[in-house]
Amino acid sequence: MTIKSCRHALALVFGFVGALSASNGTVFAQSFAPVVVVNDQIITGYDVEQRARLLAVTSGSSPNQEAALEALIDDALRLQAAQRAGIDPTNEQVRAGFDEISRRNNRDPERMRSGLLSEGITTEALDSQIKSEVAWRQLILRRFANRVRISDSDVDAMVEPKSGAKPGEPEYLLAEMRFPIGTAGEGAATNVARQAIAQLGKGERFTVLARQISSGPAAAAGGDLGWVAQSALSEAAKPIVTAMNVDRVSAPFVDGSDVVIYGLREIRIGGERGKTSFKLAQLVVGVPPGSSQQVADAALARASAARSEIGNCQDVITRAPDFLDISGDLGDIELSALPGPVREAVARLDVGGITDPVRSNDGFHVIVVCDKKSDGPSEEALRERATSQLRSQRLERFARGFLRELKREAVIDRR
Repeated sequence: MTIKSCRHALALVFGFVGALSASNGTVFAQSFAPVVVVNDQIITGYDVEQRARLLAVTSGSSPNQEAALEALIDDALRLQAAQRAGIDPTNEQVRAGFDEISRRNNRDPERMRSGLLSEGITTEALDSQIKSEVAWRQLILRRFANRVRISDSDVDAMVEPKSGAKPGEPEYLLAEMRFPIGTAGEGAATNVARQAIAQLGKGERFTVLARQISSGPAAAAGGDLGWVAQSALSEAAKPIVTAMNVDRVSAPFVDGSDVVIYGLREIRIGGERGKTSFKLAQLVVGVPPGSSQQVADAALARASAARSEIGNCQDVITRAPDFLDISGDLGDIELSALPGPVREAVARLDVGGITDPVRSNDGFHVIVVCDKKSDGPSEEALRERATSQLRSQRLERFARGFLRELKREAVIDRR
């Protein structure tokens, strides 16, 4: 290494330690002394500093020594087990592993790597974690792939989940995180939920975070609840979920003895497959902001009268000039893109159906379903996706059990 590169490396190390010390008031010891030995493999204070910084940057939380140390112990056990099996990923495989993780989190690999390095995280610290993950994945596939058995009935249950939805009833593909309201109270649980939302906003995956911090029964499955019929939602959850849009996370809310956040992945109509789109037309009777109840009641009466006077979409288009300027043909709209109250009113209607007046910030809407279609994936594609998801879930269970076994058998000497 040249003198110039040595100085650069030292600048990264000391700049990093200073930033970390300022962030949590603790000097991690500017030291390469061992803090734990895992089966004769030494983990130093510097290793812990680097991993704590990496966790802090990627999760948006404060540096945490204990979490960093436990992650390093797990990585050491994974890599040792892989190496005993003759698995030692090449630099190219490590690089490909990082690129895959970046793309999975919707990040450009080069920009993500340079961003992490700019935070004082060394290439060695970053690549050591990726190497452990790549080696572990190869080991788990080699050791357990032949033990995964997926039956047709397993795939059937995933492709056509039994949510209990009636034909025409909305179903929601949900994931959840639950945080118990303990002795610290609702406020403390809500703060934890808000921190989780902040981490999601920084690119953390819902499934990963749910496994780490959720206390709900679905935590081991990444919070996945599968398809849930609207009628099966709790009273607390129903108004939250029905107002959500796809690929969004709810604000924290209290449900029983927990503070909960939901992630909504998809919406569909019971008895139908794939995404449903509607061709809609509407008449809107305006209600200006701040209007009196008398004005709102008059608008509702006019909207109700209009509903009784129309029979199809052409009637709506003909009469649209007499109503608010957002009246008329709305074109094709996916169910998931409709606002909650409108979605609920429209979802159960067949072609030619007309809603009762639906209130919004603009006023009262009377909506006609001009056409309706579902554009879902093929049966073969659905079954292939279900098989892949089931295989991943079962391999993950084998992996967790194997890691617990490695920990029981390991000699871990904490200094």
